[in-house]
Amino acid sequence: MAKKPVALDGLLNTESRPTDTGIPQRGAGQGAAPADKKSAKRPGEKRLTLALDGETYKRLRLHAAETDQTHQAILEVALAEYLKRANA
Repeated sequence: MAKKPVALDGLLNTESRPTDTGIPQRGAGQGAAPADKKSAKRPGEKRLTLALDGETYKRLRLHAAETDQTHQAILEVALAEYLKRANA
């Protein structure tokens, strides 16, 4: 005896809106991300994860705050300068 296929049509109601509880929900009211958002990738950009010791990270944060720069901007300049000096 063959099993009947399971119908899940009634589980999602795409016609109604969620009940407003007054508690902000993650992602609620956020349309498409703006183009200037930090997470927007630049053409040709590649992502990198970097692990730093606590003291170096603290120094980076302080310097970034004092110079009103992002960690990204500081590290990009530092790496470019290092590669230039290393002829890489």
